[in-house]
Amino acid sequence: MLSFKNKRITQPHLALALLASCALPGIASGQTSIPDDGTAETSVDAIVVTARYKQEDAQKVPIAISAISGDTISAQGAFNLKQVVQQLPSLNIQGFSGRNQTITIRGIGTNAGGTNDGLEQGVGLYVDGVYRPRTGSVITDLIDVESIQLLRGPQGTLFGKNTVAGAIDIKTRAPTFTNEARAEISYGNYDYFRGYVSVNAALSDDLAVRVSYLRTSRGGLIENTVYKKDWDNLDNHSARFDLLYKPTDNFRLRFIADYSIQKGDVGFQSITAVLPTTLNNGTQVRGFYRRAADVGYVPGTVNAFDRKVDLNSSQYDEMPSYGFQAQADLDLSGITLSSITAYRNWKWIPNYDGDQIGAEISTLGVVDTDQQQFSQEFRVASTGERTIDYSAGLYFFWQEADDKQRTVYGKDAVAWLRTANTPTASVSPLPSAILDGLESFAHVVPATHSYAAYGQATWNIAPNFRVTGGLRYTYEHKTGLYAAEARGDVASITSLPVEYQATAVALRAAYAPTGSYYAKRNTDNISGTLIAAWDISDGAHAYYSYSRGYKSPGINLVRQTLGVDIFVKPEKVDAFELGLKTRFAGGAVELNGALFWTEDKDYQANYVNTLVTPAASYIANVGTLRSRGVELDARIAPAEGLSATFAATYNDAKYLKYTNAVPSFLESYKTSVDLSGRQASGAPKWSLGSTVEYVHSAGNGLDVYVGGDGSYRSSYYATVNLDPFSRVPGFALFGTHAGVRRQDGKWDLSFWVRNLFDKNYYNTISVNSTYGVALASIGEPRLYGLTLRGKL
Repeated sequence: MLSFKNKRITQPHLALALLASCALPGIASGQTSIPDDGTAETSVDAIVVTARYKQEDAQKVPIAISAISGDTISAQGAFNLKQVVQQLPSLNIQGFSGRNQTITIRGIGTNAGGTNDGLEQGVGLYVDGVYRPRTGSVITDLIDVESIQLLRGPQGTLFGKNTVAGAIDIKTRAPTFTNEARAEISYGNYDYFRGYVSVNAALSDDLAVRVSYLRTSRGGLIENTVYKKDWDNLDNHSARFDLLYKPTDNFRLRFIADYSIQKGDVGFQSITAVLPTTLNNGTQVRGFYRRAADVGYVPGTVNAFDRKVDLNSSQYDEMPSYGFQAQADLDLSGITLSSITAYRNWKWIPNYDGDQIGAEISTLGVVDTDQQQFSQEFRVASTGERTIDYSAGLYFFWQEADDKQRTVYGKDAVAWLRTANTPTASVSPLPSAILDGLESFAHVVPATHSYAAYGQATWNIAPNFRVTGGLRYTYEHKTGLYAAEARGDVASITSLPVEYQATAVALRAAYAPTGSYYAKRNTDNISGTLIAAWDISDGAHAYYSYSRGYKSPGINLVRQTLGVDIFVKPEKVDAFELGLKTRFAGGAVELNGALFWTEDKDYQANYVNTLVTPAASYIANVGTLRSRGVELDARIAPAEGLSATFAATYNDAKYLKYTNAVPSFLESYKTSVDLSGRQASGAPKWSLGSTVEYVHSAGNGLDVYVGGDGSYRSSYYATVNLDPFSRVPGFALFGTHAGVRRQDGKWDLSFWVRNLFDKNYYNTISVNSTYGVALASIGEPRLYGLTLRGKL
């Protein structure tokens, strides 16, 4: 058996080849264990994907790809992307609010559990062909979803911008020329309600429309003991207008307008641990409880799974989003010409407790965001099968985020922040009025103009062998505006005691700095792919691929602190993959495997400089990350009415070079630490997911069904610097569903349970040394309900 620890393996492609020689014969031999004679009574349905801008059987596409249908999502009682992630083992989503979400695939992306507007995602998010740079715009309610396709590995040639880790491609139901109405109503515990209605109408022989509305609400899952209210509630609305114009068989124009809003007392974190008062070198520090006593604060529970918090400031936010897009397709002789035009607006309107505890250190800490984007793509793609199949295009993308960063300090700020960090120090004698009411305000505007040209061609050398090559050239113009000032209802300097006035001036300048600048930079890049694909037989397809991915430069729009570069170098990713896709036993079994090796150079990550006051958060190139491992996907239909899926990922994701990392809390006396060779953050080594469902005909045109799903993720660190207090323990989740439905699809009544065994688990954990605690976003408890669907 070959070990990943064999240090004599130094070349990615060599290691993949050796791994394949060990692993793939076992898969191939499995093909002969069940005769593929076409006599099987059942078979798995073929999955049609559009990863290469045309409809293809997923088994024949030389990309590691997973797809989940909208019906499967609904059957599990899921209603957003974060709930679907458990069935996609290579995908991980961390975060605690609509804005602060990060996504990784195979351990690559943005591993922080938070968001920096100057740091772009490493996972491309697309809805109906339109790139979404804001994770918050796709983790809300899913409406009219036809499928979610996860493409693993760099997809820079065709999907383009910021797909160094892969892409999530969401497809929605298009209008048809058949009149139809759909409705759905769900009710569950915690007063969960979901109501959906959609009407599809043929307005004429060449015009069809689909109009949909979705309403989701749920009571709170976590009690606020100060306000005596249940927080972490839902109050969401979504609406879509989808128009299809098809005057001829070879021309289609689809226009979509959508709007959604998420509201609630959400986005906060809970204390999950109190940090110790003794560091690794024996140094004693002033801990959470001592500082709380300094300001007269009596903390509540420090166990996040008590589902109680004592935040004493508002935590209400709204997240509206809307957009318009139009896609025109013209089929000519052997080619299709396409144009996709889109405009989107996304807002984040928070009102957050700045310290996330019951003291009044920071009564408000928000980044109010108004993000706009426009994109235009022109594409030509060959149709049918020919010696050389191709696609090519031009792409333009513009985005601008108008951010207003606000931090307001409270009456406890001086005592908490300015008392010496030793257990025996006296509480700071400085008047609380020095910082009480002070507001640090910064107007930040990062903007990007991106231009790209791409082309990809497949040479069908033989009926069973083909080579694909592609290139993409990208030119980007990035700008950034930063303007900071001090605001707030704060006591005048002259009203303070004379002996503290000079100190007050210095502290206010430190905690509410002023200054402004404008920065710009141009960059360009060439990325591409090369794939060799071999049809071993009608039911077995192998491929070997190399891809070069590119992630845009980051931009640091923060106060100018020593050692901070405004622009951060782009990430460049080299990815090698060897895959085998098989379908056998008369189509009753699909078994796919992939071996991958990816190196991410100049890896970008959020960095916190604790050597300045207050600590500065910005982006840095922290080193090189390597991700390598094995993926396995299986779908089976062993008997009539019975189907199952299984997916597993083993991912050995490590920092190859990360020599100047921010120390963990227990080593905070150091200036930096070396994390080279350590497991990368946000990357569990093992991830598993499975589903099973049995459908039985009950007569009279009815089916009864029962199913279940399960998932497992091993432990990982949630912070980039691998702080031990950010470790997310491994966890397994299970769900079940059962119901009865009409075979003609007219109605469907089901009962579903998510987190069947009420498992306590974390979404992400952060470490806050200033407050002396680890803060966590926790997973949902057991949720269950009834759903009735109907169709006319």
